[in-house]
Amino acid sequence: MNKRMGVMAAIVIVILMLAGVGVCMVWGKERGSNMEQETITAMYIPFGQGGHIFVGDQAGVFTATFPDEIYDVNGKKITQSQLTRGNMVLIYGNGIMLESYPGQYPGITKMEVIAEGKPEDADAYQYLVDEIYTEPDPAEPPSLNLEYTTDLASVVAMVNRGGYEWTYTDEDCLSNAVVADAAHVLQWKAGEELADIKISEPLDITLTFSQKPREVQVVRYDSALLGAKEIPEGEAVTVWEKDGEFVLDGVVGGYVYEVTGLWENGRAYYGFLTVK
Repeated sequence: MNKRMGVMAAIVIVILMLAGVGVCMVWGKERGSNMEQETITAMYIPFGQGGHIFVGDQAGVFTATFPDEIYDVNGKKITQSQLTRGNMVLIYGNGIMLESYPGQYPGITKMEVIAEGKPEDADAYQYLVDEIYTEPDPAEPPSLNLEYTTDLASVVAMVNRGGYEWTYTDEDCLSNAVVADAAHVLQWKAGEELADIKISEPLDITLTFSQKPREVQVVRYDSALLGAKEIPEGEAVTVWEKDGEFVLDGVVGGYVYEVTGLWENGRAYYGFLTVK
């Protein structure tokens, strides 16, 4: 693989995006017992707190929805967190890349590390990471995205942050404390401050923070309470930790969710609305 090939693949994806064309790559085929799968080879490059890209000659630059089946170079089953920078990975899936930059590949069924590589092997693609990643501001709490998969697509939705209490160290090595007040999530405007997520059937939602908290607490309210002046007691929702991610399972429409993230240096509140 060389840098010129990687750049050309990225340019092709961008051109297709601008033309309004869905990106559907056709790669090598692997016949399984029940279905035919596409296979591609790409390098794994993690960055920041939980971010990553894959870079390949065939598919260009893309992010992945990681499957349960991930294997190391010896065929031993591993988790996403055990992949390392510079790994060359053989990826099995349906071959459909979602229209975005970087591309998104939700239909992956299996990954196999075929060469461990070295971290410095990925240095040639650092410019791609620099294009899409900005170091977080230490004066602000982390951001939160919701990730979930429907029958039609894999979705990433950004939600707003409300109030927070946060301490940080500035460039002069001085400790600072910030307290930001905000209205309760039931008083946010739906579709504006309060992101609305349409749900036709129960689904699992992964809470992806730009910096992983040590704990997450979630409370939900009936959406009929939107705009309430007196805030009632909410219903506590169980948050599961699966493969290093915080997950809400069986989420249904008709509720306002308040998410609280807790870190060593503070806490922050987030909110979203589920719509039937």
